[in-house]
Amino acid sequence: MSLIGRKAPPKVHKDNMQQDDFGKKFENFLHAFGAARLLLKRAHDSGFLIEGIILYASIIDGLLRNALILKSQLGSKGSVIDEALISQEGRSRYTEKMIYSLALNKRIIDQELHSELMHLYGMRNGIVHRFFLTGIEYAHLPEVLIRYEHLYNILFRIVYALEAEQVKRGVGMTVSKNITIEDKEMIHKKVMSKIDSSKPTISDL
Repeated sequence: MSLIGRKAPPKVHKDNMQQDDFGKKFENFLHAFGAARLLLKRAHDSGFLIEGIILYASIIDGLLRNALILKSQLGSKGSVIDEALISQEGRSRYTEKMIYSLALNKRIIDQELHSELMHLYGMRNGIVHRFFLTGIEYAHLPEVLIRYEHLYNILFRIVYALEAEQVKRGVGMTVSKNITIEDKEMIHKKVMSKIDSSKPTISDL
């Protein structure tokens, strides 16, 4: 998803085992963007509207987390990553609503975008959790998807601009890099493994 490339995550942990675990979490976070967009295209082509809405919500959460990392690194002029932004493990974690509020407080988004995020958050939850309890109809979903796509495009441009600013200043995790065919093949392989790594059961997670 990055416009250029990403450095390896900084060494902010106590030992090599913890660092390797952090690196895997960061890699999973980055490659999830490609996997989610691919799955979203499949959902669109197949007309799976509910699946599309869930994927959009996940992608937007990921974009905002990415933007928070980039903005923090621009402020600190370093490349440290708050692990709570890329993982739900441990005591410190951020919910979707907390991410929306952080993005507003850090001036990554404005109040209008925050309001739209909260509105779509409520609609998504209504579709997933309260389909039996509200007047929501399946026929209403295309309009919701259009709003999600519009929001996605806005947030993608915000992340792109933050990445470009990191390259311009020479700080943070984004670097200027010519992507080779081998790089593309490796990225594709890792994206596809996020969809199906041939693990036998979910207990491996």
